[in-house]
Amino acid sequence: MTKSIVATLSILLLSGCSAGRKTLVVGGKDSVQDEIAAEMLATLAEDAGIPVTRRIGFGSTRLTLATVRRGDIGIYPEYTGSGLAMLGLSPMSDPDAALQLLRERFDPLGLRWSDLLGFENDYGLAMVRDRAKSLDIQTYSDLANRSNQLVLGVEEEFRTRPVDGLQPLGRRYGMGFDRIVDVPLAQRAELYEKLIEGGTDVSLVHTTDAQLEEFDLLLLEDDLDFFAKYAAAFIYRDAVQERFPEIEQVLGQLAGSLDDEAMRRLTDRVALGGESPADVARSELIRLGLLSDASAGMERPKLEVAISPSANTGGEAGGVIRALRRSYPLRSVQLTSSSDPLAEVKDGTARLALVSAPAFFVPGSTDPAIGQPTPRSGVEAVALAGSSYLHAFALDPKLERLADADLIATGPQGSSDHRAAQAIVAGLGLSVQLKPVNAEDPRGLADALADSGADAAMLMQPMGNATVLELLARGQPLLPVKGWNRASNRLIFPYLQPAQLTAKGYAPYLGGNRFANDELPQLRTPLETLVTQLVLAGPGPTPYSRIGNQGPGAGFAPEAPPLTDLSVKRINAALDQTEQINPILPQAAALEPELPQPPEPVNPSASVSAFTALVLAMLAWMLWLLVRPERLKRPAEQ
Repeated sequence: MTKSIVATLSILLLSGCSAGRKTLVVGGKDSVQDEIAAEMLATLAEDAGIPVTRRIGFGSTRLTLATVRRGDIGIYPEYTGSGLAMLGLSPMSDPDAALQLLRERFDPLGLRWSDLLGFENDYGLAMVRDRAKSLDIQTYSDLANRSNQLVLGVEEEFRTRPVDGLQPLGRRYGMGFDRIVDVPLAQRAELYEKLIEGGTDVSLVHTTDAQLEEFDLLLLEDDLDFFAKYAAAFIYRDAVQERFPEIEQVLGQLAGSLDDEAMRRLTDRVALGGESPADVARSELIRLGLLSDASAGMERPKLEVAISPSANTGGEAGGVIRALRRSYPLRSVQLTSSSDPLAEVKDGTARLALVSAPAFFVPGSTDPAIGQPTPRSGVEAVALAGSSYLHAFALDPKLERLADADLIATGPQGSSDHRAAQAIVAGLGLSVQLKPVNAEDPRGLADALADSGADAAMLMQPMGNATVLELLARGQPLLPVKGWNRASNRLIFPYLQPAQLTAKGYAPYLGGNRFANDELPQLRTPLETLVTQLVLAGPGPTPYSRIGNQGPGAGFAPEAPPLTDLSVKRINAALDQTEQINPILPQAAALEPELPQPPEPVNPSASVSAFTALVLAMLAWMLWLLVRPERLKRPAEQ
């Protein structure tokens, strides 16, 4: 069996040479640990002067190895346990002995194994601690005794692995689960969601996953030592060393550089903190002294939130920041002022953005299928933070109607203010020009609007917004916005709805002596205006080519992956909003309603069927006894 595998690998390697490549192609499987390790190698290689092409984010172990066989990638992170399994060999508990054997078996194939990196990313089985305690399960053998009552969650690849996969595990321990739930490797984080929410009882995990500690899960004991030690190293082709001699120095720098605790910490920053694997890898190389860049990577892991220059931490952003700090207690939540917060999220500069609903749409563009503005790609709503109201200020003291304005000033190009103004001008059919202005802070934006030379100013912001309060304190009158429901505005712009501004609504934000008697002269009577939702947004799923079964593609994953379902649910729980996000907005999958599951088919065993039949027969006999005619008495009894 082993000889046939070796022969097959040899043929594929010979047929897939790629001597013409001029760059080192670094690959990596679709897991956080592999992406970090691959990025560390790629970054160090570039620092050593090696030109690098990244193809990180492949699928299964078999698929990634196939790309090396064909020469489509030159090097990628792999594990000793998986290497043994690919050769059909039994698991080994000694990583050094396993590495020596793998080097002997792979060397004739033109493949080399580097020295070990220092961490082990072993397979394991985990349960919610309270659930395991209630069932008295601590080991795999304990689990086997109750497995027929439990649901197991695994990666798709694990179901098919012939040496260290689901079927061999079941045979070794005598496990037979009531049901198996599997997810694609790229969506492995969903296994934790299903486990925490009770969709599964047991889950396949990797021992360096940050979620194990984050959710205080119990890692069961592999008491029969089924799983091998999955010590990390790099597999690379002989041709790589020949074309890039510097690679030996790079691999030597990484040897032994990462222990289990370090990889768990780095995984936490990516999987739970939302940082990109590339940034995490670079900062770790700097910490280890392998990369010289004194200005980067030394700070506490950050969670950056892009906000409008007019936003203020004491107002609408304050509640969001407090909620995020509760959701991410180990992160440094920081605000970034931006004229277009969603653009910061799309390019990975910020992880989240606080915007009003109009910011999600391309101005002046209509989707012909629905007759509504076209949503911007690459972003999605993850939580509702509140409401934003249109504040239309009369900068010209003679102006009494918005329709009489010739020039309206708004917030920066691309901001919620500017995009809302574009929609309102279109919806009301105004003949007016918009003048976006910019500033670095709320007071500066108020100055820029007042000095713009415009007849009016539009701000789509929550009550209590710092720029709005500044203009109100200066006595700038507010203009009503009426007649919005005419024509088809409700259909074209469903995220904008009529509302009223009132002094009572502003009462919580009137502090100090800025307003006489805590009253707003502009709002002595309710003012007609428009309202929309204030939303916390994150990166959305971006379509890209993945490596398929027929060979590698050219696409890559976006720099900023969407937030995990668990993160979205934690943020929403912290914000505690009862209203749902308007369905016209692109939304995170975790916000979609859960459909009821159809009842599972009932397939009773033969013994259960026989017992059921016996019970039914007894019930029928008892019923007959109740309704039978009374037996006639015999003559002797008369």
